[in-house]
Amino acid sequence: MELRHLRYFMAVAEERNVRQAAARLHVSQPPLSRQIGDLEQEVGVKLFVRSRRGMQLTEAGQTLLKEARQILLQSQHAIQLAQAASRGAAGRLEIAYAAAFLDPLLLRVMRLFRQRFPMVEYGLRELHPYQQVHELVHKQIDLGYTVIRYPELESELLFECVRRAPLLVALPPGHRLVKRRITLRALQNETFISVRRIAPTTHNWLLNLCRSSGFVPKFAQEEPDGALTLLGLVSAGFGVALVPETFRRLLSVEIEFRPLASNIPPFDFHIAWHRDNQSGVLHAFLELMKEQVRAEAQTRKNLS
Repeated sequence: MELRHLRYFMAVAEERNVRQAAARLHVSQPPLSRQIGDLEQEVGVKLFVRSRRGMQLTEAGQTLLKEARQILLQSQHAIQLAQAASRGAAGRLEIAYAAAFLDPLLLRVMRLFRQRFPMVEYGLRELHPYQQVHELVHKQIDLGYTVIRYPELESELLFECVRRAPLLVALPPGHRLVKRRITLRALQNETFISVRRIAPTTHNWLLNLCRSSGFVPKFAQEEPDGALTLLGLVSAGFGVALVPETFRRLLSVEIEFRPLASNIPPFDFHIAWHRDNQSGVLHAFLELMKEQVRAEAQTRKNLS
């Protein structure tokens, strides 16, 4: 049974007249009659009773008409989805993020993308950066908010910096440095809280940063499992932390955020995707992300 057979059957059922149905379908009457006869033969039951009042549906015909309408609607929906998918307006997008580095930019782009492309389905996974990279390489996710660029994987993955956040020092309330101009060297006697277990690359970056300022940092035994835990440990007085500016917005806890006076490079946030991923949805999302990055840059320029 082909879809055209169902379209022919539905037209005759609704018009109750083969001639009128043929005119509606822009076909001649004899071939349409043959198609209806072929359909009845294929189904194995009579679908119409032919009378002077026209083509009347049998009980079997009424049942088939109900199902035929659903099938044709679903087939049209499938075509629309396929066409939308080619434009990046439909399909599925698997995104991974690290809670320790959750950025309002990513959340805003996702919200805008949902408004613009309501037919897109999402899979959201919370993964540490190294887990994201593993899933990207094995094509288990479409997009990762990896924070760190991995040069050794650039033959397979594409990385793009979407934010450069100034580094801040997170201090517990009443800390002796709160009212001072803070350099990285001024923190050499402090205990640092680091995300060593969940983000070893970020931990090594912090270690090298301190070494370049002439000291080896001392780290707290407590290791947070995310940004909120890290800020909680700082607030409770377990130590200090170097965090991107985006951490200001994560949690209302008693913490003093202070800029570093020394010339410390900002913390780069990266998105990553596989070079071979040709998903229209992914590339539409990337375009919206770039659009929002440009809009943020223009806003900062206007405010400066």
